[in-house]
Amino acid sequence: MTRRKTVLIVDDSQAILDALAAAFEEAGYEVAAASDGEEVFRKMSSVDPGALLLDIYMPKLNGADVCRLVKAHPHWKKTYLVLMSSRISDREIETYRRIGADEILRKPFEPEAAVQIVARAIGAATA
Repeated sequence: MTRRKTVLIVDDSQAILDALAAAFEEAGYEVAAASDGEEVFRKMSSVDPGALLLDIYMPKLNGADVCRLVKAHPHWKKTYLVLMSSRISDREIETYRRIGADEILRKPFEPEAAVQIVARAIGAATA
């Protein structure tokens, strides 16, 4: 897998993982998935994604902590990072942007919207 064409999706909801994975695969991206914050780092090491879609509220390690750790890592700090949540205030959005989130998506959203955001940020997978 090449970094540019790979997206890592992290959410504790299997339905959300499945919907996002299907949309990204249909758009030509390689997809890896994780179901909790701790699993992110094992996956990041093996797939080296160009983009990370990350649920904020997850077991073991929440999305904000993962965001801070990813953006502090010398190799991963340029990974395009999208935080996702159904419970997020405007004040929290500002905080998440300060810690390194490139984009914040409020759930529910159409999976294709996430694909468009990533495609604009890291390029179309087929380009």
